[in-house]
Amino acid sequence: MSRPKRAWKLLSAGQGAKGERLYDWALVRWAEKEGFQHTLLVRRSLDAKPEFAFYFTYARKEKSTLKTLVAVAGRRWAVEIAFQMAKGECGLDHYEVRHCQGWYRHITLAMFTLVVLTVLRAEEKKTFRQEGSSQRSRNPPSARPVAVARLAKSGTSPVLV
Repeated sequence: MSRPKRAWKLLSAGQGAKGERLYDWALVRWAEKEGFQHTLLVRRSLDAKPEFAFYFTYARKEKSTLKTLVAVAGRRWAVEIAFQMAKGECGLDHYEVRHCQGWYRHITLAMFTLVVLTVLRAEEKKTFRQEGSSQRSRNPPSARPVAVARLAKSGTSPVLV
């Protein structure tokens, strides 16, 4: 896409699994009507042979800034991750569409299940004590090393879990 060099801005689309998701971004103003504006947001990768992605936007003129639209576009990854989790853990992709009503019920149930699982995981992380494996197994801290040493003296090979 041919845009002047000054039209491209290097901005982060947010934190990703491998760090900041940095891309070049450009904003092409399209049309304006009654305080709202149509724009085309263009994302260009930083590779030697860049790949492009395009977003059509429609927002209030004062909200149609490059920085704001990039932040909104960056939230797309979180939505995609949620759908992938719902497919893998809640059976979101295990429905053959026959009727719209059944499809909506299935999607609603699968996404509600994902919410419940997410809340349960968050609560588990809050209450889980990460003080070592001896605390999780309810053994005294020195029981495992003593047992391994006893097995070593007897000549049998210990199986460590």
